[in-house]
Order: sequence, then C-alpha cells, then structure tokens
Amino acid sequence: MQPKPGQRVQADQKRAAVDICLVFDTTGSMSDKIDGLVRCMVDFVGELAKLRLDWQLTAVPFGDLTVPGDRVVGDLPFVTTREAGERLIRNMPRFSGGGNVGESSLEAVLAALRKPYRTRSVKVLVILTDEPPLEGSQLTVVSVARALRTKEIICFVASPNLPGYKRWAQENGGVWYPISSHMDTNA
Repeated sequence: MQPKPGQRVQADQKRAAVDICLVFDTTGSMSDKIDGLVRCMVDFVGELAKLRLDWQLTAVPFGDLTVPGDRVVGDLPFVTTREAGERLIRNMPRFSGGGNVGESSLEAVLAALRKPYRTRSVKVLVILTDEPPLEGSQLTVVSVARALRTKEIICFVASPNLPGYKRWAQENGGVWYPISSHMDTNA
C-alpha cells in the first residue's frame, strides 16, 4: 500500500514481513546432531538480524507422542530480536523419543501450521528430524502435505531420505537436505 502524499510511513511497513517456524526434533536420536543444528540456527538468527526484514521466529520442538513424557510444544511465542531468537533456540526442551523408529513430526508440523502467522507475511517452516514420521489412519504424510499447500507455507526439510519429507519441500517452494549421522550439522 502506497502512502498518501505527506503521510509518514512506519519503518516496518517498508520491510518485507517473514514469519519463520523451526519444527525441531529434540529427541535422543538427534543428540549427536542437536548441538550443531542449534549453532547453525543461532547463526541463522544472527544473519536475519542483519537483513532489512520484518521477521519473527518461533519453534515447535517435538518428541514421540507414544513415549510417556514426550510431547509437541506448540505454544512457544514468536520472537523478534536476535537475543530472544537465540534464547528460544538454545532453551528448547529435549525429549526421549524412546527406542522405537519414528517421531511425531506430523503432529509437530500441524502445530506449526496453527501458529498465529501474520496475514501478509511470507511463512517459512524449517523441519529438522532424523526419524520417519509416525503415521496413523487419519494423520498421514499426504494429509500434512495437503495442509502445507493450503497454508501456502515455504517448507525446508533436513531429514532422512524419505519421499514424504522430500515431497513437502519440493511441493512448497523449499529444499530438502539429507540428514544422517555423517552430516556436518554446523553447515
């Protein structure tokens, strides 16, 4: 919207609005990767702070809902400063994940989609996990892919080489990155 002649424009109106949500697997299977990914995301926040963007950041740390005590934390607030972003990332709760294969990434993505994004912002999800999603009869990779498309969210994924995760990134303007025990999570 263009200002009227003589009308003063607030600084935030000149900057592009970007809302970013980190959907972060913080279970035991990620323990050898979490520290590097946290450092990488903290560096990312530092880079955001240098840009002329009206950005806000939140996170949805998650575990395995089939394991007592694990949960999906969908109520962390959006933050808008470098210091608050770094604190948010460094203080995410950690979960067990149990000894089974799979985590509750589907529920975590849905929790991320329910966040209070700003109407005119570019919305970005960054999904970080080393396990396949636990699917049920109602909640599937396909149903979450549909929800991502409906919300028009750009989706970046670092995950195992699984078609569903790759699909989320490819169909939603993002990029998929392989995650493994051999990757340099600082990069």
